[in-house]
Amino acid sequence: MCLRLLLVSACVFTVARAEMFTAVAHMRGLAQLEGDLLQGFKEYIAAEEQRVQDLKKFASEVESAQAVVRATSVHEYLNDPINSVLLINRFYQGWKKLSEIVYRDNSIELMANISLNDYQMPMGEDYKGAYAALRRLQDTYDLKPDQVSDGQLGGLKMTASDCYDAGRESFLANEWRHTRHWMLEALNKSIQDEEQAKDVDLVDIYDHLAYAEYKMGNIRKAIQYSRDLLQNEPGHARTESNVAYFEEELIKNPDSYNNYVDEDYREMTDEHARYEELCRRADPVSQKQHRKYICFYYNNHRNPRLLLTPAKVEIANLKPRVWMLRNVLSESEMNQLKELAGPKLNRATARNYATGQFEPVHYRISKSAWLGSDDDPQGYVKRIDQRIEDITNLDMSTAEQLQVCNYGIGGHYEPHYDFARKDEDAFTGLGSGNRIATVLFYMSDVTMGGATVFPNVGARIPPGNGDAAFWWNLKRSGEGDYSTRHAGCPVLVGTKWGKVLLDFLCLPLYSIDC
Repeated sequence: MCLRLLLVSACVFTVARAEMFTAVAHMRGLAQLEGDLLQGFKEYIAAEEQRVQDLKKFASEVESAQAVVRATSVHEYLNDPINSVLLINRFYQGWKKLSEIVYRDNSIELMANISLNDYQMPMGEDYKGAYAALRRLQDTYDLKPDQVSDGQLGGLKMTASDCYDAGRESFLANEWRHTRHWMLEALNKSIQDEEQAKDVDLVDIYDHLAYAEYKMGNIRKAIQYSRDLLQNEPGHARTESNVAYFEEELIKNPDSYNNYVDEDYREMTDEHARYEELCRRADPVSQKQHRKYICFYYNNHRNPRLLLTPAKVEIANLKPRVWMLRNVLSESEMNQLKELAGPKLNRATARNYATGQFEPVHYRISKSAWLGSDDDPQGYVKRIDQRIEDITNLDMSTAEQLQVCNYGIGGHYEPHYDFARKDEDAFTGLGSGNRIATVLFYMSDVTMGGATVFPNVGARIPPGNGDAAFWWNLKRSGEGDYSTRHAGCPVLVGTKWGKVLLDFLCLPLYSIDC
């Protein structure tokens, strides 16, 4: 039995049908498709406008002729042979052929194009997943709806209707706090802009607000929003019934009227709270500790392949010891890996430790592809394997294939271990032992978010294009190092690529040159 030695990972952003929200790379094609459809839609609108112009022109001609008839008489009008000829002409060339204009279908080409590309379009799962990702980003980075909807992240501004959709999806997901926030944002935008108010139903907004406040235990506000609804639509039967019910609840428990409800409270574990805190900002490092965070060139005892291009190493954390390998990948290597991975990207999985099987999970939103030497005739994968072996002394001949990942909208990977713990199957299904070490490559800069964090020790590593993080998962005794529990924070703005490589080494463990 071999001991799994190294875990190396690569992550990208891509999206495939039914799971577009799990990766951004595939969504690039979706943006291009929308541009193509928009062009066809504009052509359809132009054709419709021309059709309307043709109808208006004919109506104008008929109106001019009828004005003359009204000014004189039918008899006098028809005494003029030209008027008679033109009357016959209007019926033959106009009224009889009017149906051709009225029933002219300019939508055939547009609808055919939409149908042809239907396989590329998002589905219900993508729609729900996108809004779930938005809520995750809000929670992780403590963002209020107005910060998101007003374009403060650099994107488009959201309309009242957009905010309503976000609130509605939160409602369907039983996310009452988010329902409240987004419905209030929709309400505010509709009040500020009369045009936007036409696209939303105030009664519907108040209805959602009342129910969300009720579910959060805020009876006073539930009654308030219900009454606001009745002002806009008196006699709304269900709301009148709700108000009666709420008031009955207050009679049973009058103290509940003044109950304080923390509208931003979320139930979470201490670890998850720490994880989110680290995603937002790093812990400060004391001046005494800071001196130990050194950087140096490393040629691994004058390894011939590292003499001219030694590894640029930086100590990024002390416990667990995390080494950053700066600029360890070239642009051409990263581009090649992304190109090879694109067609093979599928929903990333995590290991179910009860069954030992790998399966999609809500706490890991990304897509991944596995690359071996056979997938890369130009030899990029083999070259990277050799570089890892040169720097770490790990034997790549027993390594698993390179795993390339692409995170989706709000893509993340919640706190986890890379190694199997004592009560868990140590990857016997893969024909290997436990994972000794991890090498995590970053193949893109990320504008905001996307850090790798270690909640147990307060470490935070921001992604850097071409860099790699290296740490040991197991101690020399073979026991797991529990300080290595780590997580991938959601990407807020930008794109994050990475890759993971798994390597195995046969026992005994002491044969490893650390």
